[in-house]
Amino acid sequence: MNYRLYCSSGNTVGVDEYVSYAEIDADGYYVRYLEINSNGTALRYTETHAADHLGILPEGPWDDAEASKPEYGHYFVISAQLFESVWAATRAVNA
Repeated sequence: MNYRLYCSSGNTVGVDEYVSYAEIDADGYYVRYLEINSNGTALRYTETHAADHLGILPEGPWDDAEASKPEYGHYFVISAQLFESVWAATRAVNA
């Protein structure tokens, strides 16, 4: 598994500010995804809870080249331990 922290801060494409944590499988597809919006609202998605009226598990494979474009914000590789601790500690409104 691969783990990413993405921050939309500083994007120039008009995306609202948020931070997300993603668990991504070896093929690049999202397994678990946690999004924390600038107002503090957290949303959680997994393969078994892929969508609801508030959002969706990102579709398609993760693309490092696309994600690294500065107009979208910034992403960082993180450890499994950091992902798991944030996943466990964050209370999502849709979970």
